[in-house]
Amino acid sequence: MKIGVRAHDFGRQNAAALAEEIKNAGFECVQLAPAKAIFGINSFSDINETIIQGIREDFAKSDVEITVLGCYIEPSLPDKESRLANVEIFKNNLGFAKQLGVGIVGTETTGMDPKTSEAEREKVYQILKDSVQRMVEKAEKENVIIGIEPVAEHTLNTAQLTRRLLDEIGSKQLKVIFDPVNLVLPDTINNQAQIWEDVLGLIGQDIVAVHVKDIVIENNQKAWRNIGAGAIDYTSIIAWLKTHKPNMRFLREDVRKDSFETDRKAIERMIK
Repeated sequence: MKIGVRAHDFGRQNAAALAEEIKNAGFECVQLAPAKAIFGINSFSDINETIIQGIREDFAKSDVEITVLGCYIEPSLPDKESRLANVEIFKNNLGFAKQLGVGIVGTETTGMDPKTSEAEREKVYQILKDSVQRMVEKAEKENVIIGIEPVAEHTLNTAQLTRRLLDEIGSKQLKVIFDPVNLVLPDTINNQAQIWEDVLGLIGQDIVAVHVKDIVIENNQKAWRNIGAGAIDYTSIIAWLKTHKPNMRFLREDVRKDSFETDRKAIERMIK
C-alpha cells in the first residue's frame, strides 16, 4: 500500500519542484491533473509529447509514482456536441497516460440532483454509457484503465449503478476510483456502514485507487476535516482492502500544507 496526494494541492509548480516537494513531504504517489499542477499547462491543449516526457522524468527522479492522471470531464451532458468534445479530451488523455507510464485516467460523471427521478436518471445513465463505451474503445487500444468515480450527487451515484455500468460495458479497462466522502450525503452519512458494505461487495474487486478525505456535517453541508477528525469510518474499508487489495494506493484529496503531516500519519496508522 502507498500513500499519496493530489499533486495540485501542493500548488502549481514546475514538475521537478512539485515532485521533490511531494517526496519531501513523505508521500509516495500522486493523482496528477497537469492543467492544475504544472506551470505552463493551462488547458489540455497545452500538453504535448515533449512536456509529457519531461513530467515523467521529473517525477521518476524524485521517485514519486503518478498513480492516476486526473481528467475530470462531463460525460453525461445532454448536449451531444459538448459531451463528445469532453469524450475526445478524455481519449487524448488516455494516450498521454500511456506516454507517462500511468495506468489509470480518472473522471467523475457529471453533477446531478440526488432527488432526480429514476426515469430521468435512466435517461442520463444511457447518455453516460454511450460516452464510456467510446472512451473504453480508446482505453483498450492504449491498454490504460479508465478509473470512473461514483459520486452521490452525480449520474453514477451508487455502487449498484456502478456495478451495472461495469457489467454492461464489459471491459477489463473500466475500473473504479472509490471516494467514500463522495458517496455519502448529509442525510445518509449515518448509513455509511451499509454504503461501504454495498461498495465492497459489489465493486470492491474493481477498485484501483482510493481517495481519502474526512468531513463532518455542518448546516446540512459537508465540512472539511483532517483525516481521523471527522465522521468517516474507514475501519471496514481498510480491513477489506488489506485482505483483498494489499497493493492499494490511498490518495489524500484536498490536503493542506499546514497539516499534511497530520493527515499522512493518520493514514499510516489506518493501514499499518
